[in-house]
Amino acid sequence: MLVFAVVAALIVVLAIVLTVNAVRLKPTPVSDPLPQSDAMGSDEAVERFREILRSKTVWAAADPDADHTAFDEFVPKLRGLHPRVFEACELEMIDTYGISLLWKGENRELAPIVLMAHHDVVEADPAGWTHDPFAADIEDGKIYARGSVDTKCIWAALMEAADMLIGEGYVPPRDVYFFSSNTEEDGGDTAPHMVEHLKEIGRVPYMVLDEGGAVIDNPPLGVQGEFAAIGVAEKGIFDAYIETSASGGHASTPSLGDATAKLVSGLDDLQKNPPRAALSEPVAAMLKELAARGGFGLRLVFGNLWLFRPLVVKIMKGSSETAAMVRTTYALTQLEGSRAHNVIPKKAKGTVNVRIDPSESVAIALDRIKERFDDQTAYELDEVCEPSPVSPFEGDPAFDYLRRIVHSVYPEAGIAPYVQTSCSDARHFARVCPRTYRFAGILFRGDQRMRIHGQDENLDVDAYKRGVGFYIEFIRHLDMLGK
Repeated sequence: MLVFAVVAALIVVLAIVLTVNAVRLKPTPVSDPLPQSDAMGSDEAVERFREILRSKTVWAAADPDADHTAFDEFVPKLRGLHPRVFEACELEMIDTYGISLLWKGENRELAPIVLMAHHDVVEADPAGWTHDPFAADIEDGKIYARGSVDTKCIWAALMEAADMLIGEGYVPPRDVYFFSSNTEEDGGDTAPHMVEHLKEIGRVPYMVLDEGGAVIDNPPLGVQGEFAAIGVAEKGIFDAYIETSASGGHASTPSLGDATAKLVSGLDDLQKNPPRAALSEPVAAMLKELAARGGFGLRLVFGNLWLFRPLVVKIMKGSSETAAMVRTTYALTQLEGSRAHNVIPKKAKGTVNVRIDPSESVAIALDRIKERFDDQTAYELDEVCEPSPVSPFEGDPAFDYLRRIVHSVYPEAGIAPYVQTSCSDARHFARVCPRTYRFAGILFRGDQRMRIHGQDENLDVDAYKRGVGFYIEFIRHLDMLGK
């Protein structure tokens, strides 16, 4: 009887603890909030944005005969659209087409900040679009164009913000670099060369803000309202070209030792046995912030991760989108075998695109592949980049500053860190700048985020105008940023 009484008492205590933690889970308040901002881009700003979108800046590094006329014309176009910016800032071209604009601040002894985007875009087949992808048509309050989201909207908004503030006579308290790469989509060298350039001249940034997260209107977990997801890290990446070998022969006498059989078996084993999943601190912080704006059930679970962490990890593994947030992923993208239907080839090839969790490394991720194949297998790696370090997000002055600006422009939005599963140029800056964040201060609706690199990429006109306001406020209050 005593045992049952003790168990019952423990259950009651546990229920009380769980409930108290759930009730205590509240959205993280913004310390020393700024007044709500009404800064917005103008109708004229929208027209200038459309002009930028009409430049067909497709780099196409794989094509040696690619036409780069649009890149030749891009800076002259910008100069015509924003003459004040080019008069106030020092222009330097990185690798011919990368753009660096230095806006000198009052105290040049302070480390600069870098506000960046990329003006190259991926190709767009007009046949799959309802509008010409480089006409920047407006329909139903949306601008349809390649690059409208990824990421000419950021660059255009930065130019508008600088233009307006320069017109007011504003001078930033520290140096501001506006940087835009022409080779981000192709994983080119422009951004790494910009990083090396800043190191060589002794201007390592205090803070970097690039693409990645954004304000979204359809957060995970069924949470309602706007939510600002700020990338504090991004996964590493490499492409593994795997080549298996065997003697080959006629298809009438197959064996499990054939090159194709070994390739398929190894890749199948890799797909069916993914790495262990785990909640990183940024992902856990994001989930808690989401749950704090959700129902009691969410707060009960995420307010008690000490107990429910295994359950949460299991839930995250249930969707391909959320699973990518909690472990290294292996995507099989290419296969090559025999050219004849009845010939077993001597060699078979496969490509695996690997996105590496910040808790792992390229070596660990590659070893996991090698475990599935024999010593007759050859490997070649491409676009190799280690996961970025995690930028500070708890009690850090730069992250807190970013939160204050977001709250000023999007006062109803939740704000949280997250780990970016795609790649950006920010990964190169993160090697030298611990405070490298990935966030576009623009509202991207769910369907718009899904159209990046796809058909009918588009952005709301009002969202762009509001985004201009975000960058105005970000620059205007730089005197509040840490030293």
